Amino acid sequence: MAAIAEDSLVELQRRFLGGYQLLQTLVGIRLRSVVDPESVRHLAWLSDVTAAMELISRRMTARGPLDFAGYLDDVATFWSRACEGRPVRIEVRGQAALLPDSHLLPLAIITHELISNACRHAFLDDRRGSIAVAFSRAVGGVSLVVRDSGIGAEALTPGEGLSLVQGLVEHLGGSMSIETAPGAGVGVRIRLPLETTATH
Repeated sequence: MAAIAEDSLVELQRRFLGGYQLLQTLVGIRLRSVVDPESVRHLAWLSDVTAAMELISRRMTARGPLDFAGYLDDVATFWSRACEGRPVRIEVRGQAALLPDSHLLPLAIITHELISNACRHAFLDDRRGSIAVAFSRAVGGVSLVVRDSGIGAEALTPGEGLSLVQGLVEHLGGSMSIETAPGAGVGVRIRLPLETTATH
C-alpha cells in the first residue's frame, strides 16, 4: 500500500512539473510576438515566478521539510544561464535549514524576485559585477541576504518587485531591510520566523 501511495505521489509531482514547463513554454511563445515593453515586463515576471515554482517543486517530497540551501544551488545554475554572455557572477552560500511547507514557495519567489531585480537593473551597459545570496539559520528563524555590486541606489526604484517581496515577507511574519548607496550596490536582508504568524 505504501509503495502504491509513493508511486501516486511521484506521478502527481511529474504532472505538476509538466504543467510548470508548459506554462513557461507558453509564456516564451507570447514573448516572441509581444513588443509592448509593459507586456514584455509582465510576461518576463510570470516566467520568473513559474521557474521559481518549478525549481522548488523538483525538490519537494513527501518525506518531510525541504532543505532550502540545496534549492539555492539550482537557483544559481538557473540565473547563471540567464546571465550567460554578461560579466555578472552569481554566488550562493547556504546553511542547511529545514523549512515548513508554508515557507517554501513564498521564499522561493522572494529569492527569484530579488535576483531578477539585480540581474535586470543593477548592471547596466554591460557593467561587470556579482550577485551574492546567503541563506542561514537565525535566532528563531532563518535569514536571507541578496546583495549585488551594481549601480546601487540608482537601480532601486519603488515598483512591483520590491512591493511583492515586502508583501510576502509580511505574510510570513518577517522583516526586510534594504542597504544601498549610489554606486555601492544594493543589499536586501530578510528575516523570517519559522513559526509563521501570517496575516490574511
